[in-house]
Amino acid sequence: MKKILMLGGVALIPIFLAAVLVIGLMMTILMGGNNASGNSAGGGFGWGPGSLSNFGESDIPAQFLPIYQAAAEKYGTPWNVLASVHRKETSFSTHLTMISGVGAEGHLQFMPCTFVEWNHPSCAGGVGKGDFTTAEKESLSMIAKYGGYGVDANGDGIASMWDIEDAIFSAANYLGKSGAASGDIEGALLKYNKDTSYVAEIMKYATLYVEQGYNVIEVPQAGQNGFVRPINGAVTSNFGMRTHPITGKQKLHAGVDLGCYNGEPVPASKAGKVIFSAWQDSSRPGVGYGQYIRIDHGGGYVTTYGHLSRLIAGVGDTVQAGSVIGECGSTGGSTGPHLHFEIIINGSPVDPMPFLGGK
Repeated sequence: MKKILMLGGVALIPIFLAAVLVIGLMMTILMGGNNASGNSAGGGFGWGPGSLSNFGESDIPAQFLPIYQAAAEKYGTPWNVLASVHRKETSFSTHLTMISGVGAEGHLQFMPCTFVEWNHPSCAGGVGKGDFTTAEKESLSMIAKYGGYGVDANGDGIASMWDIEDAIFSAANYLGKSGAASGDIEGALLKYNKDTSYVAEIMKYATLYVEQGYNVIEVPQAGQNGFVRPINGAVTSNFGMRTHPITGKQKLHAGVDLGCYNGEPVPASKAGKVIFSAWQDSSRPGVGYGQYIRIDHGGGYVTTYGHLSRLIAGVGDTVQAGSVIGECGSTGGSTGPHLHFEIIINGSPVDPMPFLGGK
């Protein structure tokens, strides 16, 4: 059985191997990262290949970076999302006790019933703590029997919420299978923790951990795929790199801005299911999208409606093209009322105008 040195309750990769992995990872990240979908930090959110930012380098303990990266490669959950979840759940494994009041355990705060799976008889009707012995919670045969998400990442024959590698790989497994691997990161996070403010915080730090960038992909011909222009206001800012009107920095504008009046109804561009409806960061209402909505249209297509003054459609709602989902406004990082509208294909933002019959 593989032996892991324990220090302060955290399983550490042997020192020499960790040094080699960290140095190698830093070289890769600082040189621009990996564009493969498994290693990418999610192009649909302007994260591009996911190069480590200065903030990320200072905030994330270096010994965890190789584990996030390996888990991302295997399960498709962006490494920066895993880092952000780890930060939120246990402040990078620094909490004195890593058992929550409702029974979540370990470095990434899994509920035992999620780790082993809710099909276990003791999980019926409960909050997720279940009735397991330690051996049962770590049993690979038990997890396989009930279809859980626990992973034996370090090859020691058990899957433990208390082993850092197992915990990170298990979280990547769960989030990846819940939609993160196919680009629905926010939807996956809502399954992990059914609180939109939790999702907003995870997305905030996931963004802060990477340099901004985007992947250019080919766009279809105008009018294809059934999207309609959500409002008729003039285009006030096009898709592409621009000087940000507030920060003055060059940054990708991942959509188009359409002029509107405050409170103007905003309809859905195409039929689909609402996967996000909340503030980007309720503690800082003047940043980012402000109040915004995302709709999954199937086939890898997602639309975003930002800076809304009012949210009408909620997460889980099925909407039709033309259904009013919110009202136009100037929340978030905005200099006046307008609708920020995005089309995202398989996790990458594209210029919406060809889809709306424009140029």
